[in-house]
Amino acid sequence: MAYEIQELCLCGGWTNTWSYEDDDGNTIPTTYDKYEVAKEELDMFFQDCQTAVDDNYLADVPDREDFRIVEVKND
Repeated sequence: MAYEIQELCLCGGWTNTWSYEDDDGNTIPTTYDKYEVAKEELDMFFQDCQTAVDDNYLADVPDREDFRIVEVKND
């Protein structure tokens, strides 16, 4: 099993909006082997957002309730 970070989106419900681009230019959804790693990544995201707010690059930090970590099947 793997874990992904999902964001609550108005149009699509809970969606994995975190991704990366492979060497061929394909967009691949980001997944994590361990829950703890996904949580660290999400915590770092909120820390970065807070820094952006403090530096006046972002108006507000996103609401944590709009994000969750869920277990998904490994394909």
